[in-house]
Formats: sequence, C-alpha cells, structure tokens
Amino acid sequence: PGRKSANNNAILEAAFIEIKQSFLELSRSTSIPVQQVINWFLKSRGRTTVSTNFWNIYARSYFKDHTEQELARVGYKVPADGGSPGMSIRTKCYDLFKEAFPDTYKDILSVHDEVKMLSASPQTVSQRAQEFQKYYRRM
Repeated sequence: PGRKSANNNAILEAAFIEIKQSFLELSRSTSIPVQQVINWFLKSRGRTTVSTNFWNIYARSYFKDHTEQELARVGYKVPADGGSPGMSIRTKCYDLFKEAFPDTYKDILSVHDEVKMLSASPQTVSQRAQEFQKYYRRM
C-alpha cells in the first residue's frame, strides 16, 4: 500500500521493458498485431480487456472526416444543405467499409483514431513528447 519506492519503480520499469520486448517479438514472429497478442494473453489468463468499439470510431470520427468518400460507397452525395446523413446510411457505409477492407478495417480505424487523438490540440514540443511517451508506454 502507499507509494512505490524508487527501487520498486526501477524494478518494475525494467520488467515492463522485458515484457514489452516479449510481446513485440511474439507479434513479429506470428504477424499478429501487438494489441491483439496482449488481448489474447489477458483473455487466456481470465482477464477481461476493454475492446475497442470500431463502430464508434467510424461513426464519430472516420465517417465525419471522409464523408464524401464514404457516402460514395452507397451511391449518395453529401446533402446540399450540409445536413448529416441518417444513421441507416452510415450503417450501410460502415458495412461496405468493412467489406472493402476485411482484414485491415480495424487497423485503419485504430490508426485514424490515434492520429486524431495525438493531433487534437495544439501542444508544445515538450507536451507532444510527453504525450508520445505516454502513448508509447501504453502500447
């Protein structure tokens, strides 16, 4: 309980680096994305993982940024009044998006979401480095 000592922090950090390397090597040798390896590891040990809701990423971010391209998948154009297409149209677009990229749509949406997150607000170089390190450790 309480704060970790500097010694424990050093031990943990060294072990985390080894664990990260193991996941990276396993990912490379199996050609399975690191996050998926981690999720399978946790699931096999009875741990639950918070799975990414790709529909939410698509609907709130990807579709918004690529509206014209995505509407073209279902033969629609951007409404002249600037209004937003209905949910059923977005659902059709998402289904066709998944069909167009069956093996990579999750990666496309994950990367899109990460780029949006990392470029969301103006930051100083120091803040960007700190944010990158936080993201790097999380991965």
